[in-house]
Amino acid sequence: MEKYGHWWKSITVLHGVDVNVPTGIIYGLLGPSGCEIIVFDKRPGTHGHRIPGRAIGYMPQETALYRNFSISEMLHHFGRLHNMKRRDILSREEFLISLLDLPSKTKQVSQLSGGQQRRVSLVCALLQQPQLLILDEPTVGVDPILQEKIWSHLIYLSQTSKTTIMITTHYIEEARKANRVGLMRSGRMLAEDEPNHLVNQYNEISLENVFLRLCYEDQNCIQQQTTMNNIDGDCDTDVSNNIDEQNLESTYVADTPVESLLITVNRKQTSRKNFIDYFRFPHIHKIYALIMKDLTLVKRNISLLIFQFLIPVIQISLFCLCIGRNAEHISMALYNGEAVHGFPTENLSLQLLNKINPQQIDIASFNDFNKAMDLVKQGQYWGVIAIQDNFTQAVKNKLIDLQTDSTTRNASSLHLYLDMTRIDPSIADPPVIIENPVYGSLTPKFINFAAPGMMVSIIFFLATGLTGLIFVVEKKEGLLERSWIAGVTTIEVMFAHIIVKFFIQIIQIILLLTFTDYIFKIEIKGSIFLAAGIIFLQGICGMSYGLLISSMCDEEMEVMQVALGSIFPVLICSGIMWPLEGMPSVMRYISNFTPLTHTVEAMRCIAARSWSLTHFKVWFGFVNASSWSLGFFIIPAIIFALRK
Repeated sequence: MEKYGHWWKSITVLHGVDVNVPTGIIYGLLGPSGCEIIVFDKRPGTHGHRIPGRAIGYMPQETALYRNFSISEMLHHFGRLHNMKRRDILSREEFLISLLDLPSKTKQVSQLSGGQQRRVSLVCALLQQPQLLILDEPTVGVDPILQEKIWSHLIYLSQTSKTTIMITTHYIEEARKANRVGLMRSGRMLAEDEPNHLVNQYNEISLENVFLRLCYEDQNCIQQQTTMNNIDGDCDTDVSNNIDEQNLESTYVADTPVESLLITVNRKQTSRKNFIDYFRFPHIHKIYALIMKDLTLVKRNISLLIFQFLIPVIQISLFCLCIGRNAEHISMALYNGEAVHGFPTENLSLQLLNKINPQQIDIASFNDFNKAMDLVKQGQYWGVIAIQDNFTQAVKNKLIDLQTDSTTRNASSLHLYLDMTRIDPSIADPPVIIENPVYGSLTPKFINFAAPGMMVSIIFFLATGLTGLIFVVEKKEGLLERSWIAGVTTIEVMFAHIIVKFFIQIIQIILLLTFTDYIFKIEIKGSIFLAAGIIFLQGICGMSYGLLISSMCDEEMEVMQVALGSIFPVLICSGIMWPLEGMPSVMRYISNFTPLTHTVEAMRCIAARSWSLTHFKVWFGFVNASSWSLGFFIIPAIIFALRK
């Protein structure tokens, strides 16, 4: 018995299935909608499977093709994965395109019809001349003439090169061309034999009638067992419902060349994954194939590439332009009592008002003080500047007679009535003399504090979102599954992704540092290469985090929700927007366990203090980014291994 799904939500899909497939035959697997072939329990090329990835040609139910690739690029990609020589790829490409009547090899997959795309998928499975072909509905959407041509070629392969072919199909009569068929229903094998022998055995005129009869008998047997569960029933088929699961063995009798393949599913053994197989040393030719694939995808989507270059620049520009600058054009209401009652000769109030910078404060004059106050209360103005009607005379009296009364001092002052809801009032200066600082200046700017953290976080979250989306789309469309079956590992996929994104990220970092340092004059006092290095490491960490998200999610929307939901907590807890010292002790402890905290601190030490790797905070920032990257890399590799 075999279950499918996660441990918290699984369904039984197979009940004691024992399939015997001799070498060099075509085996047709017939079943209801949803019946598809799973490539045996273990990934090809792993310990215990004994069939290398190249020996298997696999065509899944979905097309599983890169839509932006041309037919030729698609074939070259799989040819490189299987370590084929270029001349062999070109030779097979010409033959198979002609055989399956495909259009020009330069035509993109997205421009092909559904039937043509399935034929391209079939070509990819036939490309390396595998010894074992696993085809899921290869003739769907194909006209009868081409369908006959495909079957003729498959029969030719099985007879001349001893290729073993397993096919699922819903066209039951079509399966009569197979040497042997298996009829499945509800995870049980109802019958397995040569098609003509089954027709004669059950005395029916067609294989479809045989299947229908077996389905009725199986349904009646299930209903009887439901009502009489104490009876040891036999459904009069090849399926035994009383199987001792503890004694089932998973047997793989297969060498290269494949002599015979006996497949028995065992729930107990399939639960024990050999994780060493998923962490084997990467193959150079597979990494090269994946790099060329990623480069082709980049070349096909130049607008996305430009977007990746512009987003960091736009984000850091918005930050530098909008954060940490002095307030401008503050709306203030003015009540000038001297103007209401007639200006005196010297008119000191107007002279004082003329000193106000119009770039910073926008003044609106009112003749009624109470009206001005009401407008402030309504939120139309930030405050009221109130000048009493005897302001000029009071100033003169104050200067002539230093011993003035409180009335004179009050009249000679400018009164401000402010809305303080969004202003942080400063504390009175303490009786302390502040000397020249060791680092920074006497007038620090918030933007200099926050900019290093923003640069690190921009690269981190951009890498997270893009990587997560790329992997979940490939997984959803069956592209990753096809790569796994070709023998590709998670490590090889991630290495290729990092190598391609390395050059993109280098340009992103150069643009980011250029705009920050030279255009917005946010000085980086330390080594620019050290700053670029730690930002790059954090970008790799973001890629690994994106891989982790994609390993847990099945839809693009889920990836975006997790990625976007991570941004705000990380920004708050990593000390990017506010010093860690300003947090409660519990939050300061928790902040040590975010992927950005120590990296941001290291970047800040490089930018503001000109520290090098000899300082603990700097090299620990590098160690922190590397450790999180490794952790984010290992966990999804294990998750992918468990879900395969």
